[in-house]
Amino acid sequence: MLSVKKINVLVFGAFMSMSCLAWDGVTTGKINTIDVTNAEDFGFRITFTNGEKFCGSQTWAFLNKSDSNYDTYVSVLLAAKMAEKTVSVYTTSSGGYCRIGYITIV
Repeated sequence: MLSVKKINVLVFGAFMSMSCLAWDGVTTGKINTIDVTNAEDFGFRITFTNGEKFCGSQTWAFLNKSDSNYDTYVSVLLAAKMAEKTVSVYTTSSGGYCRIGYITIV
């Protein structure tokens, strides 16, 4: 018979496996450039220092002003750039481009 602890571990493991599949890519590096425009589409874009690819083939990833938590993402990414921190960016493909959906700072 499975204990509650083992069931929790199994459920957590299944959840983590499913959540990992939700992203089209995870790219880790240091931010090289930040481009900001007044356009809604692709209004905030980042590249990494060594040309790391997002979603497997794009050299940049973006946020739109209307994206949830836009101001927080922008603040955190700007702070990471200034502090020269390593960033992991989780992206999803959107119209052939890579939309930032989740970030971690190392």
